[in-house]
Amino acid sequence: MPKLRSLEELESLINELKEKENRSKIVLKVALGTCGISAGADETYEELLKEVEEEKLENIEVIKTGCLGYCYAEPTVEINEPGKKSVLYGNVTKSKVKDLVKTHLVLFQK
Repeated sequence: MPKLRSLEELESLINELKEKENRSKIVLKVALGTCGISAGADETYEELLKEVEEEKLENIEVIKTGCLGYCYAEPTVEINEPGKKSVLYGNVTKSKVKDLVKTHLVLFQK
């Protein structure tokens, strides 16, 4: 995640995230704040990228975010599908990524 040097950079990043959410793609947000990183969220992020590619899920974008405020449940993944309320999954370790992708993303897409 880039280090922000000004309020303008933060506003730009927020606008970029909002634009990504408004697209027709499903957006997976992996919380990579301090707690998330210490709980293994970086591995979760990399595994999500791998699984999405292996399943050939072209309508899904995996992005990094800062803290989502659920330190006790890290690593956390928020799934934003267009037209639906977001879903937050907690304790999504690298070993649980395949199940998350299969159950929430692959089965729901069919």
